[in-house]
Amino acid sequence: MSLGDLPPDPPSGTYALRRRLRVMGAILAGGIAAALALAYWLGVAVPARQAADGYNDTDRVYAQVMAEHNAQAVELAALAPNRSENARVLELTHDVGTASAEQTAALAGWLRDRTVPVPGSATTALALFEAGGLDGSGDDADGDGSGPRAPAGLTHVHGTETDHGMLTPEQITQMARLDGAEFDAALVGALIEHHYGGLQPADEAIAGGMDPDAIALATAERQRIRGEVEELRELLGQL
Repeated sequence: MSLGDLPPDPPSGTYALRRRLRVMGAILAGGIAAALALAYWLGVAVPARQAADGYNDTDRVYAQVMAEHNAQAVELAALAPNRSENARVLELTHDVGTASAEQTAALAGWLRDRTVPVPGSATTALALFEAGGLDGSGDDADGDGSGPRAPAGLTHVHGTETDHGMLTPEQITQMARLDGAEFDAALVGALIEHHYGGLQPADEAIAGGMDPDAIALATAERQRIRGEVEELRELLGQL
């Protein structure tokens, strides 16, 4: 073959374009491979690790959601000491807050034992409880003498702000501005709605969970919620 038979050199612009396309193809292929690897890890490796540890995603979601749910119950109960003058309201909300703090601690322990992140709201609620928040002690962030205020992070919830009967930060702020009989009715009504919202996660854990400890926590919690709702509804009828 003579030099005259060789194909002409491709234009420099065409060569550069082909090179860029090859580079982009390599980058795209690498990105797809990384995405597939992540999907495999999330879809296979994580559930496999959970199963090896004796729990599944239903157990994990229950523990995280209800740790936040119980944390908010502690916050709500801590509003009562400096706003209510009703002895029965004070007694029952103290009992509800104490039981919720104990459940928060149990769920946080379950999560830590399995190296699953504990919601920050749970940690904050337990600190509020240990500081005497249910007895009217604790930080008064507003400086108005009206009682303890939990940081805004305490009202963070799983999913949307109204999941499972959870109150929004704005609703809690409005309630905190009330006192006397008006506050009593608002608080007890909110606790009833809040408690009802906790039944679904507990039922789902009982039906679809794998870990015996998580199922036991959910079973005991469902029974406790129903008992407390009966007491709260009876109290609301007397206010």
